[in-house]
Amino acid sequence: MSEYIVAIPARYASTRLPGKPLCDVGGMPMIKRVCLQALKSKAKEVIACVDDKRVEDVLDGVPVTVCQTSLDCKCGTDRIAEMIGILKLDPETVIVNVQGDEPLIEPELIDNVAKLLIDKNADMATLCAKIDNIKDVFDPGCVKVVMDKEGFALYFSRCPIPYERDNFGKGEITKLQYDHYHHIGIYAYKAKTILDYHSKPQSMLEKSESLEQLRLLHFGMSIAVGITDRPPETGVDTADDLQRVNDILRK
Repeated sequence: MSEYIVAIPARYASTRLPGKPLCDVGGMPMIKRVCLQALKSKAKEVIACVDDKRVEDVLDGVPVTVCQTSLDCKCGTDRIAEMIGILKLDPETVIVNVQGDEPLIEPELIDNVAKLLIDKNADMATLCAKIDNIKDVFDPGCVKVVMDKEGFALYFSRCPIPYERDNFGKGEITKLQYDHYHHIGIYAYKAKTILDYHSKPQSMLEKSESLEQLRLLHFGMSIAVGITDRPPETGVDTADDLQRVNDILRK
């Protein structure tokens, strides 16, 4: 597999969980735990893209590169795009974007998404997992994805996709007739793709669903989607999520 790096964007001033990168996860700051998980992958380098000196300080002694990025970055992709410019990365560099709030991310998933990008010769690669809980199909917080026969994304949505016309209109739903997939927010792409994406305006679909990846589909870029049976236990967006992760680690 071609060499790749991991980029971990981390925003200190999280709206729903202020100071999120420094939240205690199993006895250490969350950003440190995410970095340590990423270091277990086959990446040749792990880069933490941070926006606060306090976050940088807790990574002292961890063998990662720390890149200070602007407070003005609106999303993780913006932060990675800024890092590419600061560090002057080669446009062909393969980058795996690991969210800074995924402390339970499996190193194997990081390797898998990097390999998928190369194998499929796609503009982007990401992962998904089959949905077993019917409630998740209707939960807007659970992003769904549908793929074509070659495994490339057709669409991502917070709504149920596919919509089971002959099933969903019958009152209480006890069984799904078709497979539904939950999108996992880990991405692989080349540096040049991130800069190209970053230069394009938001599409109507992206604004409507509040899903960044829809900008790539809008502009005709390809997104390869791999299916895993080992999705991350949970990301951390809220205090309840943080408690759930710590409960998992205690067990």
